[in-house]
Amino acid sequence: MSQVYQIPRNSLAWMLLAFVSVIAPHVLWLPLWITLAAALALFWRVQVYRGLWRFPPGWFKYLLAFVSVAGLYLGFDRYTGLEPMVALLIIGYSLKLLEMHTRRDALAVIYLAYFIAAAALLFEQTIPMAIYVTLSFILVSTALMGLNQSQGYRYPLSSLRITSKLVLQSLPLMLLLFLVMPRIGPLWQVPMQQTGSKTGVSDSMSPGDFNKLGKSGALAFRVTFKDNIPEQPGLYWRGLVFSKFDGRKWSQADPGDYFRNGRIVRWQGQARQPWESKIERRGEIVDYDIILEPTQQIWLYALATPVSEDPATGLTQDFNLVTKQPVQARLKYSVRSYLNHRTEAKGLPWWRFLDETQLPAEFNPESVSLARRWRREAGTDEAYIQRILTWINKEFVYTLEPPLLGENSVDEFLFTSKQGFCEHFASSFTVMMRAAGIPARVVVGYQGGELNPYQNYLLVHQFDAHAWTEVWLENRGWVRVDPTAAVAPERIRNGFQDYFAQEPGFSENTPLSLIRFRNINWINNFRLQWDRVNYGWHRWVLGYDQSLQTGLLTKLLGNTDPIRIIGVMILSSSLILLFIALWLLRNTGKKAASPGIRAYSQFCRKLKRLGITRETGETPMQYSRRVVALRPDLKNEVQRIAGLFEQVTYREETLHLKALVAAVKKFSPRKRPPAGI
Repeated sequence: MSQVYQIPRNSLAWMLLAFVSVIAPHVLWLPLWITLAAALALFWRVQVYRGLWRFPPGWFKYLLAFVSVAGLYLGFDRYTGLEPMVALLIIGYSLKLLEMHTRRDALAVIYLAYFIAAAALLFEQTIPMAIYVTLSFILVSTALMGLNQSQGYRYPLSSLRITSKLVLQSLPLMLLLFLVMPRIGPLWQVPMQQTGSKTGVSDSMSPGDFNKLGKSGALAFRVTFKDNIPEQPGLYWRGLVFSKFDGRKWSQADPGDYFRNGRIVRWQGQARQPWESKIERRGEIVDYDIILEPTQQIWLYALATPVSEDPATGLTQDFNLVTKQPVQARLKYSVRSYLNHRTEAKGLPWWRFLDETQLPAEFNPESVSLARRWRREAGTDEAYIQRILTWINKEFVYTLEPPLLGENSVDEFLFTSKQGFCEHFASSFTVMMRAAGIPARVVVGYQGGELNPYQNYLLVHQFDAHAWTEVWLENRGWVRVDPTAAVAPERIRNGFQDYFAQEPGFSENTPLSLIRFRNINWINNFRLQWDRVNYGWHRWVLGYDQSLQTGLLTKLLGNTDPIRIIGVMILSSSLILLFIALWLLRNTGKKAASPGIRAYSQFCRKLKRLGITRETGETPMQYSRRVVALRPDLKNEVQRIAGLFEQVTYREETLHLKALVAAVKKFSPRKRPPAGI
């Protein structure tokens, strides 16, 4: 009969703990049945260890594999993509746990655990997640350590201590490699999340859209300016331009009809396009870096007339930035903007003029009629625009909870409700411009931002989402006109959160956001300090790309000559390894005492304080007899401790270790024996 390999109890315990640890971060996105299947596999394995259940038979394992593969398709509707691949890995990990018999099986389970723990970072790259994954790695490595310790079951925590020391010893070398190793692109591309919901500004706008964003305290992006930060009223972060209106919804114009002059997008590295000559960049230059949160969209945000040298960015014909792939992870890009500018001041092509003055027939008749009458009375476009803004300032209310509007939304807003959010004002104002024959379009993005005073950068939240209007004026080109600034100038001057902080619906879509408690000073300080830490993490760790590395190495070494870098790596690695070696050799020859010996040494120290010192070469039993002869009153305690020590140390009866430790701790003899002894 062949010998059956028995997985060490210590290793199995750590393996099961690591199993829970590495799967836990994936529970939020995994289909429920996979989580339940993993829990069942864990429970089954525990029952097998207890001897209550048998390992599943071969046919049952094949059935489980078939059901899992079928369920995977039903849960995701596909086999490709990030989530299905990680889910398949977790399913295989769970099934392998059920058929783990040999050492080779145990190693396979442990190696799978490493991959699944690391896969959590594909979904979230925050500091807490990085710490959690590191702790999971330690648990998995502890299971690996226990697998190679024949006597590890006696002291199960020793495996954890050894593994933790190994991880700590590796940190300096890991940091060196992170800083110095060339930052190259991936050898292959991992398909990112496809089920994540789109966040932030969408590719269309209808009444109520920005009202929803106004109730979200989620972060949209962070901005670091290289010089002074512009004033709050000048922070209009352009995202999209809407030129198409169907009577209720605004959307982007059809590219084939709207853009007829060169490429729609000029990507970085391509030749300049003819339409770029329509931008007159005059000055007020600002340079800044943006770290954009995942949006699942391709458009980026920047101040007016942006220029970006980042390879993945492109400039569109309506002078916005886009990227080639949807933003599925935090994206850092650098921008230069010219706040003093003119765009298309020399005139619009006839088809563009028609598009920018287009209105659907038979919609909002009252608004169209009023616009045409007021334009005739005003005489000039500028006077007409000012009359509309004055009307808005006197008769309208800016609110987070506007009433619902019907089919003729602009008419109902202008003549009935007169209450609304930024999209109501921008939409209605643009319609009034177009009805008067003035080219106008809606621009959406974000306005303002919250200054973090601890590191002087801006936080732009989802509630900063904003819509405004751009009108085309002769010899001036496109001019920004924000009707919201007419009805609620404090909203533009001080920011959304200050204006609406006391509104009942403010930030209700993010109930756990600390920004809800920004009026409590210590909570707000903690929020800003924590965001400062996160900002540094995203900028210097997740955003540590080739350009940052080149700048750092140039600053430290003078240049990035490969020979110099290799020499620094070899020297630094040698010094780190030498330091670790010296630290390990400091106690060479000193064997760590077992818990039993440490307890008995404490017992001897207590007797030494009585003047009864153990002599060199004196055995525990000889010593105990001499102590009893000198102090008969201690006979029972001394003989019991000596007996327990012999059982633990010489007979290796570790079950008596706790009794020995407790007896030594309780042993507290008097300096003098009781009277009469």
